[in-house]
Amino acid sequence: MSADVTEDVTVPAGIELTIDLNGKKITNNGGNTITNNGTLTITDSSETVGTIDNVTHGKAAIWNNGTMTVYSGTITRSKEDGTVNGNSYYVILNHGTMTIGKDNGDNDNIKVKADGGFSSLFENGWYDGNKNTSKKNSVLTIYGGTYTGGINTVKNDDYGELTIEDGLFT
Repeated sequence: MSADVTEDVTVPAGIELTIDLNGKKITNNGGNTITNNGTLTITDSSETVGTIDNVTHGKAAIWNNGTMTVYSGTITRSKEDGTVNGNSYYVILNHGTMTIGKDNGDNDNIKVKADGGFSSLFENGWYDGNKNTSKKNSVLTIYGGTYTGGINTVKNDDYGELTIEDGLFT
């Protein structure tokens, strides 16, 4: 990326894409900031770590339905109110296969955070398992990073497979 952007990014099924945040910020424009239905990799080649932010009630910073890997970046809901009637939702919702960090790698530039305490930082799987029409598991692997906030930092729901190798969770 060469500049901060305000838009809802959707990666279609069958597309393979890498987003280099390059120290910049992606803020949503009313929907999920990034919805991935394909294969998506998030990196950051700059010394200043970029941000994926969501500012809209009921929308995630990342909604993954495909295959996704995050190697660097700050992922947040900066306007999180933390109340039932306020601006609240998961920062990351995973209904696909998601890997965060590298096994035995430097994962210090991965940060997921929210100020509110009403929604979880992550939802892996399905809050209502009956809505999982494919009956496929959501697979989340975390190799490291810093995770701050949420009523539950990582919520592993119905059809969720979760592996945590390392990281700081508060």
